[in-house]
Amino acid sequence: MPLLELEDGAMLAYADQGAGPPVLLVHGWAAHGGFFDSLRDRFSKTHRVIVPTLRGHPGAGHGPAPLTIETLGSDLAQLAEALDLHGLTAIGWSMGAMAVWAGSERLSERLQAIVVTEMGPKLVNCDEWRLGLGGGYTLDDAAATLNDIRTDWPAYVARFAPRMFSSETRMNSPELVRWATEEMTKADSSAMAALWSSMVNQDFRPALREIAAPTLVIRGGASSVHPDGATQFVAAATRGMRVTIPGAGHVPHLEAPDLFFELVEAFARNPRRRDALGEGVRP
Repeated sequence: MPLLELEDGAMLAYADQGAGPPVLLVHGWAAHGGFFDSLRDRFSKTHRVIVPTLRGHPGAGHGPAPLTIETLGSDLAQLAEALDLHGLTAIGWSMGAMAVWAGSERLSERLQAIVVTEMGPKLVNCDEWRLGLGGGYTLDDAAATLNDIRTDWPAYVARFAPRMFSSETRMNSPELVRWATEEMTKADSSAMAALWSSMVNQDFRPALREIAAPTLVIRGGASSVHPDGATQFVAAATRGMRVTIPGAGHVPHLEAPDLFFELVEAFARNPRRRDALGEGVRP
């Protein structure tokens, strides 16, 4: 797997497969690039596919830079610059979308389109924002989460990872849920705590309005992680399109891989055609 030396001396591992218009696949919190293996293989038949494993995650180092969403965004921009990527479609799943947003200003001239999978602009609910994480997640809840992460990471993952998937997926594909749980358990708890702390302090609502790249927002119809209004907000703020994948939870690229690929591939081909994805897409 190729390695890129970043500006702070950290080494970024990434997969680079296929030829054609470039696609960047950016994984979520506590995951790694391997969560995109199947999607990478499918896209690589017609595209050059770049799949990094973000710093602090399993298979990647930390480096001296702080483990923040801003650092991850800078890392993505450095990767795109080093590989001289243009006409790029960046697909960010969950925290990966925040990393793409954080790097979007530096990436702007290279971006053709952005796909946001299951992410809202602000995770914490407060008096003036009620579209944060499900269950009315607050700063007090975030403090409890950080304590759970630091105290017993495997136990936290055992509770958290299965809830990423819909009840249908948990029932019909228990091996997929087990695999994801086992892979996420491999993450370093201190690194995950640092990144969770950074995520809960983010508010991308103003920044989304500055993103010029056409945006597609994908929501899992059975997801309990983000409320429906969160992805509606992202689509409206970016003047983008939104599609819901029925029966999928927070991991639609694994839960409904065929439909996910068809939607994203059609969007990457024609990101400015609002009718390209069919009737399921709405502003």
